[in-house]
Amino acid sequence: MAGQLIPPPDLAPSVPKDCTPQQCIALWLDLMRTADKLLMAGLRREVGPEGDIQAAYREWYAQDREQHDRTVARMMQKIKHCGGSNAE
Repeated sequence: MAGQLIPPPDLAPSVPKDCTPQQCIALWLDLMRTADKLLMAGLRREVGPEGDIQAAYREWYAQDREQHDRTVARMMQKIKHCGGSNAE
């Protein structure tokens, strides 16, 4: 596993088998809130205690969406190149 950023699926943490749908949703929401806190902490570190964190978030989000759009466009080109149907 050396050099891999993402572990194989069999090593990924799993949800306990006895979790209810409500518990699974609560776990997912907790994960999303934690990710948001980590993102905001990273942005706060970049802009400093007096920096405009909302502006930093808007800039990060715009860059993230641009990267996402480029990724989707590349994926669509690959599908089109490989003869995928409906890849217009």
